[in-house]
Amino acid sequence: MHMWKRLARMTVVAGSAAALVTGLSTSAQAASGTFAYNRADTGFRFSVTNPPDNLCIPLEGGAGVADNFTDTRAILFRTSECTVAQDTLFPNEGGVYGGATVPHSVMFIP
Repeated sequence: MHMWKRLARMTVVAGSAAALVTGLSTSAQAASGTFAYNRADTGFRFSVTNPPDNLCIPLEGGAGVADNFTDTRAILFRTSECTVAQDTLFPNEGGVYGGATVPHSVMFIP
């Protein structure tokens, strides 16, 4: 009888641990759509499809023109580390930047 109690207790502990691990793991969310920008230094067009939320994405060469064709707002930053906020582009909005106001990174915030 004691063996069955021990087996039942171990099953409960293992099940609880599995539920805890499964409950804590969540998939990363992402904006749906495309964020596109023209590099300020070369003019070439680049795009990011379904960018992840809450992750700093550097914009190589800076963005002279930025278009947010996602379903999430895009926060543009002057620094490549997303430390100095510059502008917010809501879904289906765009912006034109030049000189000292060229953004160098973007983060998508749901």
